[in-house]
Amino acid sequence: MNLLFPNGEAEVKELSADAYKHLAINEIIEQIAVTEEDQQIVSKVFKKLPSDVETTIFRQEILSDFLENEQLCTELESIIGKLNVLKEFTLHSRYGVQKKSSIWDLINYMEEMEIYTQIIDDLNTAFANNKVNSKGLLHIAGLLKEIIDEDRIEELKEIIKGLRTDMSTLKSVNLGVNLTPDLYPEEVIVLGYGIAPFSSKLTKTAWGLSITQGARVTYKEPSQFMKYIGDDVEKYLAKSIKQNKRDLMEYINLKGYFLLDICEDLKYYLLMARYARKLIKENYTISMPKINEASREVHLKGVYNIRLAAKKEENIVKNDFTFSDKEKLFILTGPNRGGKTMITQAIGLNVLFAKLGLYVTADEYSGYLFDAVFTHFPADENETLDYGRLGEEAVRVQQIVKNASAKTLVLLNETYSSTSAADGIYMATDLIHVLKHKSVPMIFNTHLHELAYKIDEMNQWDGSSDVVSITMEIVDNVNTFRVLRKIPEKNSYAKNVALKYGVTYEQMIE
Repeated sequence: MNLLFPNGEAEVKELSADAYKHLAINEIIEQIAVTEEDQQIVSKVFKKLPSDVETTIFRQEILSDFLENEQLCTELESIIGKLNVLKEFTLHSRYGVQKKSSIWDLINYMEEMEIYTQIIDDLNTAFANNKVNSKGLLHIAGLLKEIIDEDRIEELKEIIKGLRTDMSTLKSVNLGVNLTPDLYPEEVIVLGYGIAPFSSKLTKTAWGLSITQGARVTYKEPSQFMKYIGDDVEKYLAKSIKQNKRDLMEYINLKGYFLLDICEDLKYYLLMARYARKLIKENYTISMPKINEASREVHLKGVYNIRLAAKKEENIVKNDFTFSDKEKLFILTGPNRGGKTMITQAIGLNVLFAKLGLYVTADEYSGYLFDAVFTHFPADENETLDYGRLGEEAVRVQQIVKNASAKTLVLLNETYSSTSAADGIYMATDLIHVLKHKSVPMIFNTHLHELAYKIDEMNQWDGSSDVVSITMEIVDNVNTFRVLRKIPEKNSYAKNVALKYGVTYEQMIE
């Protein structure tokens, strides 16, 4: 069982390494999770996109339960700590599996069972005290009620209590130590066992199990000496623990151990819910997508890039965006540092989050789910040694076109910027042509404004969807970060940038 796929892990689509990098997923995950272990849990989920809408809705419902019930999250976070300890116990040889289990194996297994019963009790209490509505969490709550009876939890607690009482009767070991002529210990002899601790006027020193400070491991490895006296200890306690020991051996295959399989799933939802509450507390808008697979459109209202929230940006400018049958290919132009890349990433991230069953950073997401997100951003120089920059760009474009469909989102950021403007326009035109032919939703973020001037020509090509020119607004040489439906003005951006930095001919001649 798991909490990410309602019917066991189903078919998924891998998020490409390029999309993971270009959408700055690592940067976002570092905001969501602090420890490397937690970051890996989130990253693993982000890289696998569910192929069916049922899975996405299943996840949405679970996350909504956590978002609406902070107390449940607090209780589950505490229980996850105990589940991690239980997992550590199970990594060692289980009591009763070995041909001859020692008294120390019994003690460890007894402590494992103590933690197990605490987890079952705590989870039952958590679900009893906090209302949940999702199929996933309701299923777990139902299983826990069955487990109390099927695993005979109350009987198990009584057996553990009896063992604890019986073993506590042994309080001390009477030892004799033989010394060498140099006064070094040579032999240790067990002289007997006692039901009371020793007291003496002689100097005493602590001698116990040492665990590294801060370590989480609870499973205890006995010292060589304790292993040596183990048989004697068991014989000493044999009469009192014999029946409880036999009873405990029946509890080897317990139904509730399925919880170990969903421990990471629970942690993932708790991390995402905690970050959502953080965003809300800091007055950033989030919403749960309204999925409608019968729709032929995707509407994003008031969308913004989650990276801006991580940077603590205030007064974030939001934009609306719609993909429809009629309009799904967009050429995005605008000034440098005008927000083109941020809005391109924002659309991709919100599409990805919706697919994963997460909240989006928008006032509203409604419509169908995209199957995948493909990205083409400029490559680092050291990644282009085999083909050269233009060759590398062409190879990646070819792969994107091959795999793209009418329900995959393609994000192009300055594609073909590594060649001359004339060559770039020629190659980009062909790329837009084939994407239009395949009806692939696209945002082409580019400085090649001539592409936008060719839109009337492009819309004569085959393909049901039109190509639309959008641009980042600039007013009085100030970037507003608003997206407008318009053709870019020729040379306006370069002139504004030149004026801003004082590098026009008139400014420099002075």
